Amino acid sequence: MPRKKKSHLVHAATLLPLAIGLAGNATLPKTTAEPGTAVRMGGAIKPACTVPFQSIAKRHPIDGSCPANGAAPLKTPQAAQNQAKNNFCASGTPVNIDFKTLKELQDVATARGISFGGDSQLPADRSQLRNLPTTAGALGEGTVVRLAAFVIDAHYSNVGVGKGESVNCKQPDKEGNDIHIVLGEKSNHDDACSSVTAEMSPHFRPEVWDPNDLNVRNAHLYRFTGQLFFDASHRPCSGGKGSPKRSSIWEVHPVYAVDICADAGNNCKVDSDENWVSFAEQVGAISSETRLWLPDEISTRFGRQARGLPVR
Repeated sequence: MPRKKKSHLVHAATLLPLAIGLAGNATLPKTTAEPGTAVRMGGAIKPACTVPFQSIAKRHPIDGSCPANGAAPLKTPQAAQNQAKNNFCASGTPVNIDFKTLKELQDVATARGISFGGDSQLPADRSQLRNLPTTAGALGEGTVVRLAAFVIDAHYSNVGVGKGESVNCKQPDKEGNDIHIVLGEKSNHDDACSSVTAEMSPHFRPEVWDPNDLNVRNAHLYRFTGQLFFDASHRPCSGGKGSPKRSSIWEVHPVYAVDICADAGNNCKVDSDENWVSFAEQVGAISSETRLWLPDEISTRFGRQARGLPVR
């Protein structure tokens, strides 16, 4: 892999959602709903924004058949959790976090008595999951974050008859389920109970986001961008046991962008773009010319491209 390559990919929503579509990709729908929400319209999910990965997005059958609340009745704690899982519209400059931050969030949620541990223990009021104190600042569900980590394992979750999730309308197939990514802080062999989680939603999921490709490159450090989400259906590890095993039930979910460290020695930092390359570019799905640019370059790069001028 090349050394010292610098990525300029926009992560999540470092600006109001902006996308450059690839030829052949249909524009995904937008609505006039409140920012940060996804609404039920005719059984389909219709984000209130352009999805952050628009340039490589792909339509799937679930997009037209499973709304934001999934299979849960509206105005229930399960519907609220499903809608939070389907938030593709979180905005703001990504906050750089680490494993300590996610553990701090877990400790705060526990200390405040926020309910979690199963589908019958979901918090009725998810507003209490916002603006929680951490050493990285006040964070919470809906905050856009970036996390650097190793992939211990990536796989399609809840696949099989009778195993689908409520959020995905109980779909049994790979195309209709999340990609569950177990992340290690120090290596791709870390103990699962020390891990944290990232989830790739099936909605509009790019074809290039494939768990096999994530796993085969797992000697390299990854950087995941997405919104913070509190998965109250589960518990963190206790006594070496958990289902699934993890140190915190705070997740990067859904994932908005993925980078891979292009330096052989994994000399990449979460807060610097040095040596990071978009995962889609690394596996050959897009070229550097299709990237979105960082906010301070929009007026020059995007403006030149929009006018058909060379992008420098």
